[in-house]
Amino acid sequence: MRRQAKVSQDEVFEKLAVPHALRVMVVPAVISQLILPVFNISLCLAGLAGVGGGALISRLLGENREEEARKVSVFSLYLGILIAALFSLEMGVFMKPVLGFLGAGEHTYLYASQYAFCVIVAGGVPTVLSNVLSNLIRSVGRSREAGTGCCDYFQSAGGKSLQREYERSLCRGDSLGHRHFSV
Repeated sequence: MRRQAKVSQDEVFEKLAVPHALRVMVVPAVISQLILPVFNISLCLAGLAGVGGGALISRLLGENREEEARKVSVFSLYLGILIAALFSLEMGVFMKPVLGFLGAGEHTYLYASQYAFCVIVAGGVPTVLSNVLSNLIRSVGRSREAGTGCCDYFQSAGGKSLQREYERSLCRGDSLGHRHFSV
């Protein structure tokens, strides 16, 4: 396996031959596309708790039943965390067959599994929690706050920052277990 000199993302198309530069940029894109269906499932699970709970909270608040709305809010929050934790655990256990089903081959499995671990297993709960909180905050009429504040904190502390950092490391030619990869 040949070692490659590290090239920054900005220098990829300036210093590398076009076919090589395209291969360097395509690997992270392909890996993220392999994980996208699983990530979308986690967002659907967030919608289950957040949108459903948010709709019920809005109706209860409209009927001046604030105590019941508080209980639904807490239940929706815990339901979102529980579902996300179970989904992340299942993805961690069954990662190999799921990634195989989605098309990860011998050359992409290592990177796809590392990416899935960062985005789904480690970042699943914060990402789902961000979406659930956003929907619950929106349901009480605070649309502006739903797009900022604690929701961004949870998302940046979890899934999105892990995802961005891993994509950057792939573009640099790093891997969680390997210093360089040759394409």
